Amino acid sequence: MLSTSIKILWALLLVELHIHGGDAGSVKIGGFYGDSGGTIGDEFGTIIRDAINRVKNNRTLIPEPHGMNYFQGDTKPVNAVYTAIEDICDMINAQRPSALIVLGDKCPDCEDLSGVISHGSNPVFGVDVGSFESGSKAFKMYPAPEDMSNFFIDILHYFKWRAFTLLVDSGDAFVNFQGVMSEVKANDWNVTVLAIDPDDVEGTLVKTTTAKSKNILLYCIDESLCKEVLEKGYDMNNENPPMGSLNSKYTWILGNLDLSLPEQFKDQLESTNAYMTYFTMNFTREYQYTIPSAKSSYDSIYSFPMREKLAFDAVLAIGHALGRFVKRKAEQGQTGAAVLPGDTQMLTCPTAVGKASPNDLTEELMNGHGFEGMTGNVAFDENGNRVNYTITIFSGRGDTLRQLRGEWTQNPAYLEDRRGEDWQSPGNLNTTAFRIAKDRKIRIVSIEIPPFLYLREKLVQSSKENERFQNYRYKRQSTTGGAIGQYTGNGRFDGYIMELLQNIRSVIRGVDFEYQVELVADGKYGAGSGYSKIWNGMVGEVVRGKADVAAGPLTVTGSRKGVVDFTLPFMTTGVQALVLNTQYIHQDPFRVIYPFTIEVWCLSAFVYFLVALMIWAANRYDPYEWKQATKDGRATEEHAKDFTFSNSLWFCASTLFLQSSDKSPRSNAGRCIAAFWYLYVLFMVFLYIVNVQFYVTSQTRLNYIKDIADLKAEKTIKYGTTFKGSDTYHVLKKTASLKSLWHKMNNDHKSPYVKNLQEGVEKVRKSNGHFTLLGPSPILRYIASQKPCDVQVAGAYLYRGQYAFAVAKGSPLADSISGALEALRQGGVLEDMERDWWDLDDRWNRCRNLTKFERDGAYSLFVNDLNGIYYLLAIGIVSSILIFVGEIVHYKCCGGNENYSSKMQKKKKRSNDDFFKPRVSDGFDSGTKTSDVGGADGGSGPNMWI
Repeated sequence: MLSTSIKILWALLLVELHIHGGDAGSVKIGGFYGDSGGTIGDEFGTIIRDAINRVKNNRTLIPEPHGMNYFQGDTKPVNAVYTAIEDICDMINAQRPSALIVLGDKCPDCEDLSGVISHGSNPVFGVDVGSFESGSKAFKMYPAPEDMSNFFIDILHYFKWRAFTLLVDSGDAFVNFQGVMSEVKANDWNVTVLAIDPDDVEGTLVKTTTAKSKNILLYCIDESLCKEVLEKGYDMNNENPPMGSLNSKYTWILGNLDLSLPEQFKDQLESTNAYMTYFTMNFTREYQYTIPSAKSSYDSIYSFPMREKLAFDAVLAIGHALGRFVKRKAEQGQTGAAVLPGDTQMLTCPTAVGKASPNDLTEELMNGHGFEGMTGNVAFDENGNRVNYTITIFSGRGDTLRQLRGEWTQNPAYLEDRRGEDWQSPGNLNTTAFRIAKDRKIRIVSIEIPPFLYLREKLVQSSKENERFQNYRYKRQSTTGGAIGQYTGNGRFDGYIMELLQNIRSVIRGVDFEYQVELVADGKYGAGSGYSKIWNGMVGEVVRGKADVAAGPLTVTGSRKGVVDFTLPFMTTGVQALVLNTQYIHQDPFRVIYPFTIEVWCLSAFVYFLVALMIWAANRYDPYEWKQATKDGRATEEHAKDFTFSNSLWFCASTLFLQSSDKSPRSNAGRCIAAFWYLYVLFMVFLYIVNVQFYVTSQTRLNYIKDIADLKAEKTIKYGTTFKGSDTYHVLKKTASLKSLWHKMNNDHKSPYVKNLQEGVEKVRKSNGHFTLLGPSPILRYIASQKPCDVQVAGAYLYRGQYAFAVAKGSPLADSISGALEALRQGGVLEDMERDWWDLDDRWNRCRNLTKFERDGAYSLFVNDLNGIYYLLAIGIVSSILIFVGEIVHYKCCGGNENYSSKMQKKKKRSNDDFFKPRVSDGFDSGTKTSDVGGADGGSGPNMWI
């Protein structure tokens, strides 16, 4: 403990000092600080003198003839605690003050100088941040470090911070966070400590961007350094490109109480859009002080340095204690000038180790009596610690930067007694009264996703480029508010959510529904980390208290219900598939051959030629075939040519297409091969017919998806969804019925995720029908209704859910908003809004004037589906024309007409000669007439004609 070392120091260094009498009827107040104590000249001297004049002028505190005087000690800074103690004790011996106000500037290297002096004489007032567990007996105007540790722990719990950067200016500042650091393990916090380099503040801010966490807690012993950090952060954010961490991606807590920021600079901080939380010592309109002459306006109170406010209140505390002392003496019958300073003078410093004896003024200060000062209620306990004070919490971003968030009180029982109402919190932090939205704006966080929410600037730009916006609704939206860049506040947004909030405001009861809408910084809906349990997105904003309501296409899930409360749903949603319109799919024109592999086609061609060759060979060499029958005179010459090789190929081709043939083999061998060829053709044709449908209709099958099994059955089409943070991602991952679909999606596709819906839609458009995007039905339906009309929502719902607003656990806004939504649903307003924003009545006409046949044609086969057949027919037609031309040319060039006539005459003559020529056969003599057909009995035989 520091107090032990102080006692030893007193024993070795101090000498007894003589007692000097004071001026009759007046008390002295001493100020002890170094040259750096004031920012402009003698600031602290001016503040203390102003406060003394306020006490002297208020005769309800110190009546006539008593007064209060001020003197200033040596302002030369020292570097050793011994020298500082010696200077102060000499001043006490010489001036005999009734109280002393000490600033650390007198000895910058000393730890808690006022606490050191308090072990020698009292009352000593310290206006600097104290030391953790120092044992100081000084009257600490700044809340004790132990209380501040509890305060910061409550704040960190409220905002649900699990990881953050602690940005401090010195080791002393970090020491004051020992109470917080002791809770790191118990709360599973991840804290990165970063010291501010006074010579390179910009470099320090750059380092904050390298930390994984986007949460920063700023705390400085030197208040001016904190202001420099914020000013430099603002300048860096305005650079091109923006730098640093003072922007919308980061959340800041300004740990210094009453950090003096001019109103103009707060306006500049609004433009950074960083979410900031800051604190003030609470005071009421009943404050019993006047504005010090060092400041000229009421507004300057907020830019008043905290130490100067505390010094002012320290003088007022002395005045109130003196007033109580005079009153007590009057009750004892002692009046007149001799009452003061009387027993109120500070005792001399002890010459040996021992405890400083308190004087009457010290006892008056320790009795818990308080008053309203510039820093709220001022009262002390028996250890000189500040008690019964309240800290007001402000937080927000942009226009809501000055939004009241809650209160933290050091003593809830005192505040209950003073206000006459219950403290609506089990601990020291209370935000309940500020959730009901009375006397403040509700902070609503949303996400930019058409048609739920548009940035109006983008909407105006789109209206100039896209005829989609020429209908009434979008023409109205794009012409309200002015040109691009002129929108502020809620006027920056438009969409379904903005209209819904306006309708809620018109019907809600019991709440002054004034609200400010902001976009979520990370652009995510909200999911919890499995390890750190930190929620991101809109849900995270509500969980950490940065927003009161999350309004957008937020799906109600079990995990989210564990951290936030949901209102009644305002829309039904679900997971569906976005596919490329079949008319825009360019398929391989020869996919009709895909039912068989190239090996099967080659083998079939080989079998085709082989069978034709065998039929030709049988006709040529089999004695029972047509050619031999022609030689024997049992058939005409035409029959002999029925199964030439070319005719055999034609025979196989005609049977291949299940067409009958006028000719058939005559021999048993030929008929056997033909029969098995028929059987082969039968199997192959029907196998082809069964399988070809899969390839021809592949792009239209998604239109018939009814459940997960249908989607999983698709082999040629990959599917994916948006990356982590999207509702669909977490629905697919967390829903038990979709687990198999989730695993198949990740196993079949190396990269099934896209960064956002826009990227997913582009991937669908460029995939030529091989990629399907799974996403929320309302958003996909809206995208499909927009030009260029090349995508469509296919199939049934894979999952059904509901959209609702999210609020903090236990927030009364849940019931109020739910009641408003129910009233809107019963009045048909929600249905009308959905029909209006999604244009359900004319969604088909938006792309083009479609007939019923064209709309239903999405389930039909298009020309693109059958183009392979057309190509094959075209090849056949072209080939036929080429052969036709070739035959004509050959006929003309080779004298085909004369050759053909001479050949026919010779053939006819030979046929006649053969017909009348007598034939000799087995069983007949040479004289037998050949004119008889068959045998003598007319029956069949070897010479039978066919």
